[in-house]
Amino acid sequence: MLTASNKRFIIPFAATSVLLIVAVFYIVWFRFDPGFLETRHSCLFSQTLHLYCPGCGGTRAVQALITGDILRSVMSNPIPVYALVMLLRMWIPLLHNVITKAETRIWTVLHAWEAWGVLVVVFGLFLGRNLLLVFGHYDYLGDMISFWQ
Repeated sequence: MLTASNKRFIIPFAATSVLLIVAVFYIVWFRFDPGFLETRHSCLFSQTLHLYCPGCGGTRAVQALITGDILRSVMSNPIPVYALVMLLRMWIPLLHNVITKAETRIWTVLHAWEAWGVLVVVFGLFLGRNLLLVFGHYDYLGDMISFWQ
């Protein structure tokens, strides 16, 4: 029976479960229609400043992740891989707490250092990629190098 204290695990568990189901849906859909993620529209940030925003390369990263090429996915944009790992990392404790009908938080769902890790990944990607582009003339994605050469 659900009590007031363990009901708080149901909503986060349902939300992470829905996100995982959507991820599986995209994987299955990509297998039947590999071109559905083919968008090459630059964002306003990239068009104006000729720098990469933290989301640049995200579509390529998701495509590579769906096909199982994790290295290419991380090189394109590590945020989707990090998000998937964090989603699974949060879903497992939530599942445990819901199944055991925990009165208290038995497994920690999200540590503070993991939340800070999101900021490190996003800002580290933004700074590292753009510093390499502007000062080192290295552009793994190849979208902005023509402007900076």
